Amino acid sequence: MNTYPKFTNVAWMLVVTLLWAICFPFIVTGLPDAPPLLFAALRAFLASGILFAVYMVKRVREPYLFNLQDTGQLGLIGLSYTAMGFGGMFLGAGHLSPGLATVLASTQPLIAAAIAAAWLGETLKTKGIAGLFVGFLGVALLSWSGFGNNNAGFLWGIIWVLMGAFGVAIGNILLKKRGGGSIAAPMAVQLLIGGGILLLASAISGEQWDIRWTFRFTGSLLILSALATAAMVFLWFGLLA
Repeated sequence: MNTYPKFTNVAWMLVVTLLWAICFPFIVTGLPDAPPLLFAALRAFLASGILFAVYMVKRVREPYLFNLQDTGQLGLIGLSYTAMGFGGMFLGAGHLSPGLATVLASTQPLIAAAIAAAWLGETLKTKGIAGLFVGFLGVALLSWSGFGNNNAGFLWGIIWVLMGAFGVAIGNILLKKRGGGSIAAPMAVQLLIGGGILLLASAISGEQWDIRWTFRFTGSLLILSALATAAMVFLWFGLLA
């Protein structure tokens, strides 16, 4: 359970927000050198390895016992948060500007609030409903300028990114329901599962597994995996727990 002071939680949330914001610029930077789903899978696998290494260092103080029920829950989180979330981000990033993609992806708290109200029975007050409406209206207005001239790529970009936001929202709700405990090992497992799903989707969709290991791609992959995934997931899920 998170027992940090409120100020500390707010500070860490700002760090998480910054790490989230750098995702799309670095995805766009690396996309010319690798197919999107394979790129997303590599991000998940590398981040999983980093978190597993963290667990090995902390395993004496924070032991984690794998069991079938928990693995099933982590599988659902891996499917939603990692496979849907990363897949939508990487597929949509090639069709949208990084700024717009980041704004669209940031709708996940709005989506999570709506899902929690419908699925978990959480009560939304009038201010909350108004906030959701204004939030979605703002996103619609920002996206509107890109429609026109039969711009199918732009529309698909929005669909993919919103699908990713939907997956992240579901993953956050599932994690909140899962409760506290060890962070590094479970998150390494869900990233591994999600990465496996992304790799399978890459193969099924016919992506050519041809990667140009340029400096920009390698740098983007390392930043996305270490900072924008492993560090962000560890901090964010620690705050949610």
